[in-house]
Amino acid sequence: MELLVSLALLVVGLIIGFFAGRFFQQKQGAGNAAQTEKQVKEILAQQAQHHIHQTRQSLESIESQCETLKQQIEEYETLLEQGGDEEDSKVPFYGEQATTYLRNNLKGSDKSKVNRVSDTQPKDFANSGSGLFVGGSEQNNAEKQ
Repeated sequence: MELLVSLALLVVGLIIGFFAGRFFQQKQGAGNAAQTEKQVKEILAQQAQHHIHQTRQSLESIESQCETLKQQIEEYETLLEQGGDEEDSKVPFYGEQATTYLRNNLKGSDKSKVNRVSDTQPKDFANSGSGLFVGGSEQNNAEKQ
């Protein structure tokens, strides 16, 4: 009988221990869930701060580029205003000189063309004559005349 009572107490203890363990696990699970939720919120807050920092840097970069562009446009406008008034006096137009130069060069290149006679054969510069070019220079001189 003692054996039966000790086995019954053992079974009752296991059942109570099982339910007590589950209860504490649920409490710790709820605590862990709260901790993980807190960690996730901290990570999201850090990411949001980092995103805001990057966005501000990008915005500052864009603003500086806009300022530079505005300055360049203002400089360009002042150059246009100044250049429009004094353009004739500072930079002459070389169109007339260029056209006469081109005309003279085109006429000169026409004159420099050598009139070729299709009846004469080209000179043979090989060491020994071959093919059509066999013959002495006397024959070539005779053919030319």
